[in-house]
Amino acid sequence: LLAAAAVVLFLRFHHAPLHVTGVAITQQVSNGCVVNVTGRITTNGSAGTVSYQWLVQSQAAQPMNQSVVAGQDAVYVTVAIQGQGPGRTARDVTLQALGPGTGAASAHVTVSC
Repeated sequence: LLAAAAVVLFLRFHHAPLHVTGVAITQQVSNGCVVNVTGRITTNGSAGTVSYQWLVQSQAAQPMNQSVVAGQDAVYVTVAIQGQGPGRTARDVTLQALGPGTGAASAHVTVSC
């Protein structure tokens, strides 16, 4: 009985550490001279903090963090890509998960002003 209780308590309170399981670009929404790009970082559903960065061609990347609660198996993050001047501008955008675990997804974005 004591062993069974120990197993139940272990299974109830022990959770695997957070780990990134995938990265994808899920949506691009145009709004004037701005395109909002949304990415999804999937996890194993454990609680913790996911670190990620957006890479937009020549712009310097800035690492960011997003909290994840237990049972949440995806985090959605967005970056705004600004156009410059009249016309069309094409940019490559990459969402890079930095940890725990890694992954990346890229998309080609066209901004029209």
